[in-house]
Amino acid sequence: MSHQFDTSLRFVRAARAYFHGRVLLRLAVFLALALPLAWLAIHRAHVELRDTAHEESSRNVQNLSHAFAEEVRSTVTSIDLSLSQLRLSWLRNPAQFGAIVAELNTHLQGQLLVNVVVTDARGMAVFSSAGKLTTPVDLSDRDYVRAALDSGGRDQLAIGQPRKGRVTGLWSVQFSRPIVRADGSLAGVIVAGVAPNYFSRFYDSIDLGTDASITLVRRDGIVVARTTRNPHAQDSGRLLTGAPYAPGSGPYGSFHRVSRLDGIERYYGWRTLPEYGLVVTVGQAVKDAQARYAGQRTLLLRVGTAVSLLLVLGGWIALTASDSRRRAVAALAAAEARWQLALNAAGEGVWDFSFASGMITLSPSAQGIVDAPGVLLPFDRGAFRRMAHPDDTEGVLRGLDEHLQGATPHYAGQYRTRLGNGNWRWILVRGRVAERAPGGQPLRIVGTVADIDARKLQEDEIRHQAHHDMLTGLPNRLLFNDRLRQALLAAQREGNKLAVLFFDLDKFKPVNDTHGHAVGDLLLQQVATRVRGALRASDTLARIGGDEFVVLLPRIGTAPDARRVAEEILAELNRPFVSEGRTLEISGSIGVAVYPDSGVSAEALMRSADGAMYDAKLQGRACVAERTRA
Repeated sequence: MSHQFDTSLRFVRAARAYFHGRVLLRLAVFLALALPLAWLAIHRAHVELRDTAHEESSRNVQNLSHAFAEEVRSTVTSIDLSLSQLRLSWLRNPAQFGAIVAELNTHLQGQLLVNVVVTDARGMAVFSSAGKLTTPVDLSDRDYVRAALDSGGRDQLAIGQPRKGRVTGLWSVQFSRPIVRADGSLAGVIVAGVAPNYFSRFYDSIDLGTDASITLVRRDGIVVARTTRNPHAQDSGRLLTGAPYAPGSGPYGSFHRVSRLDGIERYYGWRTLPEYGLVVTVGQAVKDAQARYAGQRTLLLRVGTAVSLLLVLGGWIALTASDSRRRAVAALAAAEARWQLALNAAGEGVWDFSFASGMITLSPSAQGIVDAPGVLLPFDRGAFRRMAHPDDTEGVLRGLDEHLQGATPHYAGQYRTRLGNGNWRWILVRGRVAERAPGGQPLRIVGTVADIDARKLQEDEIRHQAHHDMLTGLPNRLLFNDRLRQALLAAQREGNKLAVLFFDLDKFKPVNDTHGHAVGDLLLQQVATRVRGALRASDTLARIGGDEFVVLLPRIGTAPDARRVAEEILAELNRPFVSEGRTLEISGSIGVAVYPDSGVSAEALMRSADGAMYDAKLQGRACVAERTRA
């Protein structure tokens, strides 16, 4: 009985110690100070997540707007080149113009289908590729026709508002140029109509969430084409005002706005095409940008709750016994640092480095990521240099030093680490100083490590696919245009010549029609291999669509040198090809343009080379033609 009474008495006294008035008062004061600070840290982490999502989304939409602008520029350039060639055909041989347009659309099948209309000098339609005109159709009030009629002899491309055509009855975007006779008089207007949804096919190649949008807008704010997940939205022709459509908005940028077309809040990236008076925008819904961090925000709330409970219990115990309080505060600080890092990288490996002992502790998942043999290892800068790729070492150490010196709140670095089998793996390392000496020297740093090798490989693959043709592996139009512009800058700087060879395959369509697309695809691959073998390593062969190829000779001595290369290519194309056990005979029509004789800009050289290719076809195909000016 006496023992039981003593036990009960000690329990009552211990309970009274915890519920003493002074302890409760101090606990209340402590919590009044500590809890707001803890939740302020949680709030700051929330803000950082939101800002990170904003910055990441803005960067993505700006990059995609650049890619979309280049695709639109390529499309409009192709349309403009076609208009320039077609009006020459109209002036030379109007009786055969319908067949020429039909051949053009056959040539563009699978890429871009256009409806061509020709008017006389009064704006009355005299030809339509959509069918025979049974009644007169007056188009003089259309803005794209009016612009050409009122051009005063200026040969410029006009882009009209999206409208329902009077001839075709279909919605389209119209591109026009005046038709001028040799004596300078106006003969009429040639118009090419393109379905607005053609410009929206870029949407299928991006992944910005369910409410992403891409828009093509004229500089005056008229929507040319817009694509979202809503297939019923009809936004073509609507008017948008303000930046980036207002004067002085600049060539590119980003903005954050609730859409005036569908009411969805988005981050937008935009870029102008000043030569055509167009603006492209790519938008990601704010909710989609923030969604990828929803798990981290939930974890933040849980961490905040856990930290709050720890503060209550730890503070209560600490105020009861000062020694326990000191240990509890130290443990809480270390636990809070670990929780914040785990918040930013849930599921990653964890590491803990002591500056005093020079030892690093690795979690099991961290050991697997860096291919380490144990949990506790000696570690210093020498060990890091032995395991890290030489190209990455200095940048990673510089970022670490900035954090250790207090210049940055966190440390993060990406680098390649050597595995036990000698291979390299990309990893992402994050860290934060968890404990410092009174003088500020770091005592302990904890962090996380993640395997990002697959992500790096995927980024490289995406970058390659964005600049190369999927069938032949050759550079695509985007990469070719970039190399051409770089070569032009070098030619202008060094005073040398360069050449562009534009060719397509004669008799290629019968191969597809007779033997099927599989044989045609194999033939295109063989053409790419054979022509590439006839070029120098410094030359560029690109496939820009269908059976169209273009060659860049970045440095030539004279114009005849370019023609000699073209004739060598033609000789290769004239040799029979063997595909799927069949002997196939094709040829090519090659157009040659030389800088600066044929033009001084990339666009002018491409127009000259394309025009020369059509000259080669008019000369009977299977030959080489040159132009001195587009």
